[in-house]
Amino acid sequence: MSIFEMLPLLLLLVVALGIGWALGKWQLSRELKRQDHLANHYFKGLNYLLNEEPDKAIEIFLQLAERKSSRTYRVGRQASHDVIETHLALGSLFRRRGEMDKAIRFHKHIIAQPHLNEAQRTLALRELGRDYLQAGLLDRAERLFSELIEREQGDVQPTRQLMDIYQQEKDWAKAIEQAQHLQVQEPEESGLLLAQYNCELAEQALARGDTEAAQKALRQAKRYKPGHARALMLAGDMARLQGDQADAIAEYIKACESDPEAFVLVGELMLDAHEQLDRVDELIAWLDGFWNASHMSAALIMLATLRAKREPQAGVATLLDGLAQRVTIVGLEALVHMLHEHGMSLSEVDPELVGRLMSELRKAQSRYRCKQCGFSSSEHHWLCPSCRQWDTTRLVQGPWGD
Repeated sequence: MSIFEMLPLLLLLVVALGIGWALGKWQLSRELKRQDHLANHYFKGLNYLLNEEPDKAIEIFLQLAERKSSRTYRVGRQASHDVIETHLALGSLFRRRGEMDKAIRFHKHIIAQPHLNEAQRTLALRELGRDYLQAGLLDRAERLFSELIEREQGDVQPTRQLMDIYQQEKDWAKAIEQAQHLQVQEPEESGLLLAQYNCELAEQALARGDTEAAQKALRQAKRYKPGHARALMLAGDMARLQGDQADAIAEYIKACESDPEAFVLVGELMLDAHEQLDRVDELIAWLDGFWNASHMSAALIMLATLRAKREPQAGVATLLDGLAQRVTIVGLEALVHMLHEHGMSLSEVDPELVGRLMSELRKAQSRYRCKQCGFSSSEHHWLCPSCRQWDTTRLVQGPWGD
């Protein structure tokens, strides 16, 4: 074929290349304009958020997500991924602000998108479950977290959130079932949780008079967490209910030796049991050693009070000696009360006036504080009402504490 015969083909090729180049440039220009348009809408949505107009921001971001989900070309897929990440972050932001309806709306919209991969869908389900949990929609949250456990074998986070739900519902049997799943990955934490859940079952059983069920639950609690103070205290309570004061004393002593702060909760019960058995001398001897080992003011006060009943000067001397080692408001209050009760004076200060002052100062202060979140209360809680952690409520230390 001669050059003249090939000329039309060459011209067609050049024209085709030119058309292709022009189409490509037009497509690129169109895509850049579309991206600029999307960027402007994103900035507009963020501006609404900054100006405290979340409803307008939500509408813009949802519209952007709908536009992205209808695109299937390569650039669109990457942009859709970016939109999903943005929406997840925005939904979490609304949840932290307590705007649960908006958080739920964002996360449900993400889950409805057909192009999500498994990782994205799992993440969106997890965020929606957290929304439901914080909104108090526990049945919906339970269904989602149960689904996530099936999806993500070995992931402990959904298990923890299910336990949180069952704790709020006080469904201790289901909480135990979930805590048992943590035993392989986190044996120490799961042991504490299982002990506490079984203690809750034991308390419920005791309340309805089912001692057999209570004993079974306490055996489980002690198995999961040997030496657990609460389980030992409950064992003491059950022994007292059955009239076995000696066994109750033994369980209470073990509880105090495991956790000295337990004495604040069982001290009076111990005193009552010793008095019934006419074994107060044994209690005085034990209190002397326990005070020296623990420096618990409640133990010092009981020790001094028991001695003062027999010899007032000995009781006052015990308190003064103890306060010289560790000064507390409750200790000073007890000293003033003892001096007044036994007809002694504290220099020129009216003991009754000082006693009332000390009492008011003590009442004005929280006696317990959660070491996890700082929640303060005048009452003891095994499960912190604020952060819902077990065994974090402790006596306040220092002059205003025990």
